[in-house]
Amino acid sequence: MEPVVFTIKSMAVQNTIMLVALGVVIFFVAFAFVKRSPKHILVSFMWLIGVLGFFNSPLFGFSQVTVQPQGIKVEYGILSLRNTVLPIDTPWEIKSHVSGIRRLKKVYTLKIGNHESMRVKSRKDIELLEEIGKTIDRMRKIVQSRG
Repeated sequence: MEPVVFTIKSMAVQNTIMLVALGVVIFFVAFAFVKRSPKHILVSFMWLIGVLGFFNSPLFGFSQVTVQPQGIKVEYGILSLRNTVLPIDTPWEIKSHVSGIRRLKKVYTLKIGNHESMRVKSRKDIELLEEIGKTIDRMRKIVQSRG
């Protein structure tokens, strides 16, 4: 079976956000080096570590899933060190969370192993999460039947 790619949130938008944030911080790092201010250089590097840390933290879920016989590839974005390929027999589930200031909004995520997707709330997006899970199950059955 051919690999099936699902996009939960636009990777182009996510990568753009990551690169713009990195670009702004690198601009300030370069500015601090030109200014030769040790205090500004230190603060700029702290911001750089913060930006890279945020995009690799559990607060930032994966946006794209590729289901293939070799495994389940989850992609977080261009700056993430957490992009990985999980075994095809990795369990998945759709989890609901409450969101918002008054905790009245319900959002959903797809959890594959210990990796969690970006949060979604529309019915169409929830159906996409369910379709990803069904595709994982179908691919798992195909792999198991091959032996």
